Amino acid sequence: MAKRITATAAAREFSHVLDRVEHGGDEFVVERHGRAVATIAPVTTARRAKWGDVVAVLDALPRPDAAFGRELKKVRRDQPRLPRDPWASSSTRRS
Repeated sequence: MAKRITATAAAREFSHVLDRVEHGGDEFVVERHGRAVATIAPVTTARRAKWGDVVAVLDALPRPDAAFGRELKKVRRDQPRLPRDPWASSSTRRS
């Protein structure tokens, strides 16, 4: 649970508060006029994946079956053609 601290006390003891956050994992709710206005808490860092981790996850995924390639080609073939890009020649047109 976060310790409540006044803004005045936080300012006076800022170095001590940061030490407790950094080394003890403590959290503080800073209050001004009895109302919570800020939280001082440890930064949570996301775990960064290494390439080996990514490869292991991809390796564990199911492989597409033999029909997948054929189905993908059919889906691509059945898609309507995209319209010609109306902006492609706009830089050469003058009003």
